[in-house]
Order: sequence, then structure tokens, then C-alpha cells
Amino acid sequence: MRIQKHLSQEGILSRRKTEEYIKKGWILLNGEVVIDLGTKIEPGKDIVELTEEAKAVKFTYMLFNKPFGIFTNCPEDGEKQITDLLPAEYAKISSVGRLDKDSEGIILMTDDGAMANHFLNSGFEHERDYEVRIDNVMTRTMQSKLEDGIRMMDTITKPSKIKIISKQRFIITLTEGKNRQVRRMLKKVGVNVVKLKRISFAGFKLGDLKSGDYRLLEKEDFQTDFITSE
Repeated sequence: MRIQKHLSQEGILSRRKTEEYIKKGWILLNGEVVIDLGTKIEPGKDIVELTEEAKAVKFTYMLFNKPFGIFTNCPEDGEKQITDLLPAEYAKISSVGRLDKDSEGIILMTDDGAMANHFLNSGFEHERDYEVRIDNVMTRTMQSKLEDGIRMMDTITKPSKIKIISKQRFIITLTEGKNRQVRRMLKKVGVNVVKLKRISFAGFKLGDLKSGDYRLLEKEDFQTDFITSE
């Protein structure tokens, strides 16, 4: 198994970060510095370790309130993405998941690939709440269908919870984040989204964080354990 895949599966480093650390001489295989990006290991037999330099690296964790009209990443010509709104020192951090251009609200940002992998690829379920306004009245039948799960994209969405605020406003809680999931689910029951704001993610709440602002976090702020290279 390639060493990049091994460290990624173990939740220690992303594959890209592993290659970066190999180039810096920060990864040891059976006590020897790894110099070849194509190095393979035998899990359970070989010992892979990080050097003290690698362990000393500090990662950035951030909550950002994405404004409407801003891309999470990969903006179109003339458009802006989240990192365009952040100080230059945070230019290399990435989002954990995404919100589409027409949505707003809380999003996690980090340069810790292991943490991002924990939330995106480990199968770990975490709740995210969306405040939604629609173009018609939410009926009991619609609510039941949404809460039970909607067939879309060749699968059925996981059960959700809905808290009604008014006839056309509610909060929906999901434990997964498929592409444009809330919009697609509502389209399936015959209504369209007028406004969509994510107000919580993995235990973190948007609170009074203003649009376009950010708040730095510490690893200890997370409600779940994940391994990093610290």
C-alpha cells in the first residue's frame, strides 16, 4: 500500500499533505526518512512515524459565515470565493464541504486534511441545521415526506427533522450533505427555496457571527476526536 493511502486511511494526513511532508523529510518509515513519493508499506508490519518537525505544525480551524452570492471555491470569471474575503495569511485553507453560491451561513475552514477527511469521508454523521424560506406553504404531507427521506440521485436521503417557524419558514436538520440537497429535496415535494441559510454544523452554531466574518477555533473546541499530525 502506498504510504499516502495508508496515512490517509489512518486519519493522520491527507494524501496531498503526506506528499508535502515527504518532500520536507518529515515522515519516517521504520526509523528512516522517506524520500520517494512512491514508497509502499505493509500495514501492521512497517512502522510509519512523523518527525518532531511535523508534530510541531499548527493547523488553522475557522468558522466562516459565507455571504449570499459568494462561491465556496472555484469561482466563475469575475466572481469571488471565500478565501478572497479572508486575510492573506489564510489563503491556503479550504472548506469542509461546501455551500452553493445562492446559499449562506456557517462553514468550517481548515488546512488540516485529516480533520476535513474525518467530516467528509469517515462515515461519521454530524448534524447540520438550515433555516429555509420557501415559495409556498409547507403542508403536513410535505413535512412527513421530507422527514422520512426523499428518493433522489439514485438513493434515499437519510431521515431529517423539521421545526416549523411559519407557513413558509422552517428549520431542517440533516445528517448528510449531498450536492444542493435541501433544494433538491424541496423540489421533489413541489416547492422552491427562496432563501437558505445554514445555521449550525457539527455542533457549531452561527450565532451572532456576521456575514463575511470568521472566528478561529482550537482543536479542543470540537465535540468529537480526530487525529491530526500535531
